[in-house]
Amino acid sequence: MTSKTGHNSQLTENEEKAIFFNHMRKRMVHNAKLAEVNKAKKEDGKIAQSEGVVLGDLDFAIKALNADDKATVTDRYLNQGTILTWLNLVPGFQSDLLRDRAPAIERIEGEGELAGLAGKDPKSPYDAGSDEDAAWLRGWDKGQKFMRDNLQSAMEKINSESDEDADPDFPDQAAA
Repeated sequence: MTSKTGHNSQLTENEEKAIFFNHMRKRMVHNAKLAEVNKAKKEDGKIAQSEGVVLGDLDFAIKALNADDKATVTDRYLNQGTILTWLNLVPGFQSDLLRDRAPAIERIEGEGELAGLAGKDPKSPYDAGSDEDAAWLRGWDKGQKFMRDNLQSAMEKINSESDEDADPDFPDQAAA
């Protein structure tokens, strides 16, 4: 590593080496944290798959939810529908049926509901106190209520099914 002109041009080789290894240490810590997060993500993915969730669908939904330009996501989806029609995999796909036909307030409420379902903060992107803000927050509440009302019962059913499939903790009496 050679000194470049600038703020570190007065550093000795040992000082440059110390800075390099300081940053290498930080990078190694970040890499270890990323490996831990990726391991947890993989384990959660296995659980999601065992519960019938397609991981690609999750990734798509997250990407769509976080997209700055929602129209781009919709246009891509519509284009894929057209291609599937060309391939005779989806008969009679009509992309114009999916175009924005909902009134603005309904769409805004839908955005809020998605944010509530995704567990995002209850802060609308609209001016506080406006009709749009109220619609977004109404949707957020609706999404949160949906999760409260349905997630626990779904998890209880899934857990009871897995309990029934598990082997008992004691040996089979008939085999003795």
